[in-house]
Amino acid sequence: MTAPRYASQDERDAAAAELGAQLARIAAAAGVLLPPARELSWCRAGFVGETTVPDGPDSPDSADGPDGAALPVPDRADVRWKRDASAPHLLLRRGRGTQAQGWAPDLTGAVRAAAAWLAGADLAAIRRAAPFLHVPDWAFVHERASLDRVELYWRTRLEAFAHGPYPTRAEVRALWEAAFAEPRLRRLRPVSSHFTLWFSTKSDYPFERVGAAVEPLHTGGYLVRGLATGPVTVTTPAEAAALAVAALPPEPSS
Repeated sequence: MTAPRYASQDERDAAAAELGAQLARIAAAAGVLLPPARELSWCRAGFVGETTVPDGPDSPDSADGPDGAALPVPDRADVRWKRDASAPHLLLRRGRGTQAQGWAPDLTGAVRAAAAWLAGADLAAIRRAAPFLHVPDWAFVHERASLDRVELYWRTRLEAFAHGPYPTRAEVRALWEAAFAEPRLRRLRPVSSHFTLWFSTKSDYPFERVGAAVEPLHTGGYLVRGLATGPVTVTTPAEAAALAVAALPPEPSS
């Protein structure tokens, strides 16, 4: 998505306000309640709905406050649109995870689905009301009994690669999928920087790196660093993930 060239901050603010006003008009015409956008830019409107109260400090859907106590996390709906003939993208988030996303046929469809979600609709209702959205099976599992934070983060990132608003390099997505398929890596929190993937024993910042880091190369293949034998380049993501597993400390004996 390429941003227009605005001559001043005032022009950028005006473009954001125009998008917000347009979405408000669409909601009024559709007869649905959409709260004012909490975040606005020329191409994105972020809405916040009713607060989801976490079960406790260990809830995967809670945020951590300054004293370590769990904080409630609000439902969110994000509409992204290039302000042209292209389809808008809608993302629905509850707690820490994105439960549904996809390309709406038009802004009215996106606004209707966003309003329903922010009013507390469950995933079954969203799937009926907005069949254009991708609602993965794991999201229904998470709705009934929360996935842990690491599992939820993995799932959310993989869904973003497949159905998010921005294209992802094929080799990056393939690496994440190969790592997710390895049980020992899947138990670790994935962290990425400039497409390099590494793993943390902690589920939240500050992360604690363990094992190897894998960089997808533009020229093909994967560069694996952090091995006892030094950096190695391999051809497939499965090979890279296997080396990352091999670089992990031995598992404690039972």
